[in-house]
Amino acid sequence: MGVQCEIRFTNSTQGTFLSGQPLAGSVQLKLTEAKKFNEISLRIIGLSNVQWNEQRGQGRNRHTVTYYAKRDHLSSLKVLVAKQNGAPTELPAGEHIYEFALDLPSTLPTSFEGTLGHCRYTAQVVMDRPWKFNLTHKVGFTVVHPVDLNMASLAIKIPASMEDARVFCCGWWRTKPLFTRVTVPCTGYVPGQAIPLRIELNNQSTRVVEGVNMKLLQEITYTVETPRKKTRKEKHTLVKHIGDGVAGETQRVYEQRLVVPTVAPSCSSEHIISVAYRLHLTVRVAGCGSDPVIEIPLIIGTTPLMAQQPATVALPPTSVATSNSVIGFNFGSTLGPLPSAPAPTPTQGHSFQRENTLPPEYLPPPTYEEAMNAAAVVITDDTDTNAIGSKPFVPLYPSYNFTDVQWPPLPTMDPAPVLQPRTSSLPPKKQ
Repeated sequence: MGVQCEIRFTNSTQGTFLSGQPLAGSVQLKLTEAKKFNEISLRIIGLSNVQWNEQRGQGRNRHTVTYYAKRDHLSSLKVLVAKQNGAPTELPAGEHIYEFALDLPSTLPTSFEGTLGHCRYTAQVVMDRPWKFNLTHKVGFTVVHPVDLNMASLAIKIPASMEDARVFCCGWWRTKPLFTRVTVPCTGYVPGQAIPLRIELNNQSTRVVEGVNMKLLQEITYTVETPRKKTRKEKHTLVKHIGDGVAGETQRVYEQRLVVPTVAPSCSSEHIISVAYRLHLTVRVAGCGSDPVIEIPLIIGTTPLMAQQPATVALPPTSVATSNSVIGFNFGSTLGPLPSAPAPTPTQGHSFQRENTLPPEYLPPPTYEEAMNAAAVVITDDTDTNAIGSKPFVPLYPSYNFTDVQWPPLPTMDPAPVLQPRTSSLPPKKQ
């Protein structure tokens, strides 16, 4: 063919950008012989697309309904070579380099590739040749919408605890309750960071707890608008650990860490593709009846919490401990008020704005790695009839390495007081 094309990003070696950052690069053309072009243009596009099909009706009336939605996020066109006096421009053999730059809007959503849709950003060179088919070359690049956990609400910075009380029935016979509590020091984390779980089991029943399944779940919500608004959800297990159980009329307290893999940051429901995360804990109980389930919503960000880091990494990899004291639970009661924010200091408050794209000074900058379990996608479409040098694309997301980090001294979290089960609280769930 005699034409080679390459798109390079000069201010990002891996082709990953934060929304709001400048994007710069160059287009390199190599011609083995002189060629004429009506126009050579560079198109930078960002869009979200969701689509699926459903079958409706029966028999002869059975038909397929296509649900879809599309959002345009970015559109930029730069003409690299144009006609001269209405005639095609002839480029001599050799190498030709054209530079480009633009500022990415700060509102761009994060790149994402899913089974029912995607949010995708591409840069495409279109070579319009006289009396011949156009030649195209397209590459994908990743945009990450920064989520600084330090700028989020106070709620994600304090410990979160969820409890469950359950009795098991067989006819008129009822067991004593099984109490379960799960506690995490905060609900905001970044990829590469460990989520420390504290699981307390107070099994006053005679049933045997066979084990505790701990999962980090990712929930993707796809929203379509045509022919009517509708949503579909997908759930993926990112990390799973099976903890030990406990015999009847026995108590146990143990701790476990789940490391967040390289995944997209949380994305709000205002987009047609939203991503959410949560801890999911299932207590597997022998015998009939449903198992207790506890879930804690999480926020996955791009900049870690500064005040919560030591509490997150100070725990040993796996520790199991038993307690001779009664594990206390307080169901149906009102806990004390949430802690208030500390008074502003000279480095806090409205007089100081923290850059939401930078990690803490004592933490090395993140690396950008392929999304967990992500398959490379072909980004060419029907319009790329003569694509040259196309490459599969996989989004890259930030991930932190918390090994050998020298944490600054910070106050530790006071342990929760031991509470006894109260008969005056709400009755436990019956099974």
